[in-house]
Amino acid sequence: MKNYFFASIIVALLSLPSFAQQTISETDKLSSLGKMYGFLKYYHPQVSSGSYNWDQEFFEIFPQVIKASDKPALSTVYLNWIESLGEVNECKRCDSEEDYFDKNFDLSWTQDTTLFTKHLTSKLKYIEDNRNLKENYYVSSEYLGQIKIINEPIYEGFEYPNEEFRLLGLFKYWNIIEYFFPYKYLTDQDWDSVLHDMIPKFKNAKNKSEYQNSIKELVAKLDDSHASINFNEQPKKFLPVMVSHIDGRAVISDFYSDSIAALNNLKLGDVILKVNGLDIEKETEKKLKYIAGSHQRYKMNRAYSLIAHGEENEVELTIQRDGEELQINAKRYDFSDFNYLNYLRQIKSKSISQDIGYINMAARFTFKEFDDIFKLFEDKAYIIVDLRAYPQNKYRMFTRYFNSERRVFAKKYTPDLSYPGKFVYKNNIKTNSSRKAFKGKFILLVNENSLSRAEFTAMAFQTADDVITIGNQTAAADGEVVVFDYLGGYKTTMTGNGVLYPDGTETQRKGVRIDIEVNPTIKGLRQGRDEVIEKAIEVANAKKE
Repeated sequence: MKNYFFASIIVALLSLPSFAQQTISETDKLSSLGKMYGFLKYYHPQVSSGSYNWDQEFFEIFPQVIKASDKPALSTVYLNWIESLGEVNECKRCDSEEDYFDKNFDLSWTQDTTLFTKHLTSKLKYIEDNRNLKENYYVSSEYLGQIKIINEPIYEGFEYPNEEFRLLGLFKYWNIIEYFFPYKYLTDQDWDSVLHDMIPKFKNAKNKSEYQNSIKELVAKLDDSHASINFNEQPKKFLPVMVSHIDGRAVISDFYSDSIAALNNLKLGDVILKVNGLDIEKETEKKLKYIAGSHQRYKMNRAYSLIAHGEENEVELTIQRDGEELQINAKRYDFSDFNYLNYLRQIKSKSISQDIGYINMAARFTFKEFDDIFKLFEDKAYIIVDLRAYPQNKYRMFTRYFNSERRVFAKKYTPDLSYPGKFVYKNNIKTNSSRKAFKGKFILLVNENSLSRAEFTAMAFQTADDVITIGNQTAAADGEVVVFDYLGGYKTTMTGNGVLYPDGTETQRKGVRIDIEVNPTIKGLRQGRDEVIEKAIEVANAKKE
């Protein structure tokens, strides 16, 4: 009898409307709106054709979504919206047997019955199955497969827009990444939860600074060394040195100009402790969540750069050198003052020993120059190929000297605009070859400055007949860069195509394969040593013996 009584109470309670339909939080409603805005934009045939002022549609639906209190009410808002957009005809060509790369694809939210009614989930599935296959008004493909964002209002001058515009900017960006970023599946934070977490930050941003920091944090969540956002800030001035994360410290690791660095009493291996009295490690920790990068070391290096460079012409540095702390007033310069590219390219090639040659891929070569170098080196046992800076886009021409036969070195996947969120594989990418290919062995040098094209070139050279790769983790961002506008006219970037080794291994977030890992040390820098090339010479000499 007692059990029967309690069962009756439970049944009665569940029958009450207040228990039957739970209210939906504002963040959940806005998250659903952001996803719905992007899904209809890229999938619905009438919307993706440009038949509607889609931003205006967003502003009109926004208050209705906020007002909806529960699942039936929210679903009714969306169903009425979809109904107003016109009929979606049955698509006879939407069934595809394409071999998709679909690790980024996830429309499971459209079937979430905890948030939507079955009527709405059915409607969304129908739109997916009968999606737009014609040209999309908002996105097109570039020659190499990466997307180009088109026909988007820029809203220039919106430094701190109102709440609706702030959220619109977030939703636009989130959906571009959702459907067209090839490495979304590799981000540290699930992209759905990024949207949920960022909505309150964009909604509650009290001023321009908070708003722009929210955008920086959003971009940083791509975990992509190609990702950036430019708020049209004043051009920075630069110290004449590069600062890197070495032995857990902020260390001067290279010069933009050795002569200008000497004028400012800055030396390799100097450990920077403070910048204008501020502890560099503490400042770095504050900045990291706003800095994009494929791995932690790359992010640290970017953070050091942001702290060391600035608008002021002079900066006070507290450095550690030979066990002592020194105060140095160093000058900052326009980057053009360093003539850095010429500094990088001043040596094209050289003979290290009778058996070892060296080629600096940062230099610029004509076909004849490259040919002459290999003729000069044809009797050597080893050629060290330095890829620790950005090379020319001539990897295919160069590979004829590396390979006696054509070899696949990469596979690429690009966004499929006919099925947003899915990607299609392109033809495998092959090297060139020649019967005159170098008969000796290659040693490739890479490090954290080996970015993008340098990594792609390294992949191509790694197919050589006999090759070994030495160095440390590369920047881990492989594939063409996409540049588009964030709401307000701010230029933002991301990696546009996916690149894999032939066996499917990613270089994104990992870097290229390395056979012998060598990291520079503070001690080595202070002694003026290039420890990576030293290791290469050691390996060459050992193998020769």
